[in-house]
Amino acid sequence: MNSKTLAVCLSAAVLWCAASSVSAQALRNAPPPPPTDTEVELSKLTDPAIVSQRAEGWKLEKDMRRYTYAMERLVQLRPYSPIFQYRLAEAYAMQDLKTKAYNQMIKIQKSGLAMNPDADKDFEPIRATQAYKYIVDGLKTNAKPFGEGAVAITLKDAPELIESVAYDAKRKRFLVGSVRTGEILSVSDDGSTSVFAKPGTTPGLKSVFAMAVDEARDFLWIGTAGAPQYAQHKPNELGFAALLKFDLAKGEIIEAYPLPADGKLKNFGSITVANNGTVYATDAIANVVYQVQGGSLRTLFDVPGATSLRGITVSPDQKFLYFIDYELGLRVADLGKSEVRELAKEGQNLGGIDGIYYFEDHLIAVQNGSIPTRVIRIKLDPVKGIIESVQPLEANKDAMVMPTFGTLAGKDLYFICNSQRDVYGADGKPLEGEMPEARSLYKVSARFAWDAEPQGAEMLMLPGK
Repeated sequence: MNSKTLAVCLSAAVLWCAASSVSAQALRNAPPPPPTDTEVELSKLTDPAIVSQRAEGWKLEKDMRRYTYAMERLVQLRPYSPIFQYRLAEAYAMQDLKTKAYNQMIKIQKSGLAMNPDADKDFEPIRATQAYKYIVDGLKTNAKPFGEGAVAITLKDAPELIESVAYDAKRKRFLVGSVRTGEILSVSDDGSTSVFAKPGTTPGLKSVFAMAVDEARDFLWIGTAGAPQYAQHKPNELGFAALLKFDLAKGEIIEAYPLPADGKLKNFGSITVANNGTVYATDAIANVVYQVQGGSLRTLFDVPGATSLRGITVSPDQKFLYFIDYELGLRVADLGKSEVRELAKEGQNLGGIDGIYYFEDHLIAVQNGSIPTRVIRIKLDPVKGIIESVQPLEANKDAMVMPTFGTLAGKDLYFICNSQRDVYGADGKPLEGEMPEARSLYKVSARFAWDAEPQGAEMLMLPGK
């Protein structure tokens, strides 16, 4: 080979290498493939029930590719659903898509969920790896009981379906309300009860779903409705709902604020009182937030696309109104701007929450739709109204069976830890074979592990190869 030929070959080699480098770079930076026809079709569906039907059909047909697309869409629609998150990891595992399965499992672990796939045969393709075992160890850690709280009061001689609780600091007593009987009971520290108010002697009082104390003015606010679970229910009372204001000392109604009787179902599910006496309440069925101010009840705003509005609380300066969508998580209304937005924290599961309570620039939340059930503390930026961090306070305790709403008493949260609403039918009667137990109030310190509060979720790192 002469020098001229060698030079030509070297030049060609340099050009080929350069082209290969450019080609490799282009591949690395290539855009993701366009969505498939199935993905495009699923993206147009917004009802999880319909997408779930498609998913089950494809799974029966062993069309795991389309089944996975459906599960990915369900996680988009309900990002806090533990079941959908788990089934997506399962779908990846069944196809031996290890990286995707591990990433999804890590996401589940980081969010505090405890879902162990060890007994699930569908995870067999990815089970025999160090990474799998490491992630499952983290999931098992999430399943361990956590916290220093305990049952504080067990109610004696109380009616069934106790769903709401408030604290009267002046008289050092709790008040609880029954959906079944409509009674409001005064509860002492030893669990003994006496009647504060009841239907028949209290006009307009039916099922009690929500309550809040206005400590400064010595009022008790009650959310009542005509519900099928009410023992004295009449079909023509469906659609009735009202906010009742009681004199806390006398147990007498001062004012009543009924909603229009238009035949549509309504239910005041949660109430909060601002420092200036303004009352806010959520409707868990119509997905509306109401306000009582200046002696009148009005719709403050509705929430299109909501699943079920639950707990509500307001900041001391009445700048931010925080409320819960049970399946879609935490929302905040900037009352000065008439603006409602989602509040989320990367890596944290904020779904399945019933009650929330404002405490020293934090929200204390009772989370019964998580696995396991938990009480969490959400640190807020009080100026921006955003989440800084999330800290568990109590989790996976045997006594916390279907926990629900609660109340702050000083620096402690007391909440109904065993509502047992899942053992009752739509008519308010226990399901066949079920024997409901006495309701208990569980106590958790709102300042538990206060100085150890994290600055956000920590990344779970896989071990080296």
